[in-house]
Amino acid sequence: MRGPWRLLGELARQKRRAIAGGLAALVAVDMLQLYVPRLIKFAVDDLTAGRATSASLLGQGGAVLALALGMALLRVIWRPLIMGFSRQVELSLRGRIFDHLQRLHLGWFADHPPGELMAKATNDLNNIRMATGIGLVAALDGLVLGLTAVGFMAYISPWLTLLALLPMPLIAALTRMQTKKLHRHYMNVQESFSVLTEQAREALASIGLVKAYALMDQQSARLEGTGRGYLSLNLALARTLALFFPLMTFFTSLSLAIVLGAGGTMAVLGSISTGDFVAFAAYLGLLTWPMMALGWVVSLLQRAGASLKRVDEVLSTAPAITDHASPLPLPSARPLGLEARGLTFVYPGAVEPTLRGVSLKVEPGSTTALVGRIGCGKSTLLALMGRLYDPPPGMIFLGGVDVRELKQEDLRRAVVQVPQEAFIFSATLRSNLVLGAPEAGEEALWRVLAAAELAEEARALPLGLDTLLGERGHTLSGGQRQRLCLARALLLEPEVLVLDDPLSAVDTDTEARILSNLAHLRAGRTTLLVSHRLASVTFCSRIHVLDRGRVVESGGHRDLLAAGGVYASLFSEQALMAELEG
Repeated sequence: MRGPWRLLGELARQKRRAIAGGLAALVAVDMLQLYVPRLIKFAVDDLTAGRATSASLLGQGGAVLALALGMALLRVIWRPLIMGFSRQVELSLRGRIFDHLQRLHLGWFADHPPGELMAKATNDLNNIRMATGIGLVAALDGLVLGLTAVGFMAYISPWLTLLALLPMPLIAALTRMQTKKLHRHYMNVQESFSVLTEQAREALASIGLVKAYALMDQQSARLEGTGRGYLSLNLALARTLALFFPLMTFFTSLSLAIVLGAGGTMAVLGSISTGDFVAFAAYLGLLTWPMMALGWVVSLLQRAGASLKRVDEVLSTAPAITDHASPLPLPSARPLGLEARGLTFVYPGAVEPTLRGVSLKVEPGSTTALVGRIGCGKSTLLALMGRLYDPPPGMIFLGGVDVRELKQEDLRRAVVQVPQEAFIFSATLRSNLVLGAPEAGEEALWRVLAAAELAEEARALPLGLDTLLGERGHTLSGGQRQRLCLARALLLEPEVLVLDDPLSAVDTDTEARILSNLAHLRAGRTTLLVSHRLASVTFCSRIHVLDRGRVVESGGHRDLLAAGGVYASLFSEQALMAELEG
């Protein structure tokens, strides 16, 4: 895996001018701030020696005011530049995460639930933003203020400076001891937050099931248990920080006590002037912030380091499915056909293959059916045809070309699949319909809606095509959602249309009309229809029957019935069920 901090290095190089300008303004603020104790020294010495006048004190006060004004103006410069950089980091990483996730294969998402990914895209990125914004400011501010303040203190009295810095080795030792412990705590907290986020997402997504089975108490108890675990890990982190920061404050106060005891004596004895003593105490006060910032910056860096590691785990995951080094163009001959040749496929981690030596053809321009019992491998075969999982080389062909040698984008534009699970975005009906063809005209929209037997229902909606459909299209019925997804695919006019039982929630009469419309609309183009209702595929020119991962029969409806095999058995079972259900 790449070093997680390299992610920030790449972004910092892109914004180096803005960062440099912001840091320069920040350093200038520190320089002005460090000159204030010098002005105070001059004023105190003048007062002590009796040289002070109203004019001199007014002038010194005006100088302090001018420095304060200069610091205010410089802060107006550095804050947008550095804080803006931290926001750019957050924006860039979120975009990179989202883009990279879209290139990963479906199997990866089975091991990484949405809640975990949401936690990385929100909470983890917030930790990184804090480190690259206020954390960067605190680190540089503390470094410049600390070193320069020590320089001014040494100029006043090297001996007193040495005494004031005696606690410093203890601070360094404490920081080193706590760093690894803090990192471990932050990793545990972030991982626990991912689990908590996923459980909350699941509970809300399945609210209908929860209510139907009266699982409210069970789900609340489950979430409370995870929440208590998250709380426990945060309290363990808080206990570590509760020891860290007070000890930093104690060592700072110890330095001040040493200065008051030794420095006061030196001022009384005349080794340093009263103004020098007051200035030294002011510089020590400025040194308090860097000492405190050290602990805070360590905390921010540890939190960001843990989050960067989690984000980098996503970004460094190589896509399992990639384009060929020299991809071939789509075949020029139309229409295109699909073919599987001796296809055997085993899911990663599985022992037994899901598909065994599958060979079948979807002839160009034909309407072909694929049927079989649940779990026979139909959906797996369709996923391989679209390279949602990668088939072995030389086993699936589009127009005679191995699908692995085509660009994924070209393949998926040519072979459009309509899954059984209809996914609708929280947008208008029009936005969902034109998802893949935003330039489509009004006439084309109504044509595909009519083919999907959804036109009249669309017109009856309050705002027609511009009606908001709500979360996952909840304002539509299951059948309406399926028909909208079908219309969306038809609008693309794909070379090959693959229908994975997309009308399972539609009544048989409506399904019959839709299939008739499809036969007319898709005339001369290739269509592969998967359906559990065998009565719906009787019109297909060829039917392939899958059983336990193998093609056991192929032929027309009448031929398969006459053969008395798996197809005939399934057809008889469904006919009997239909008769019993009336």
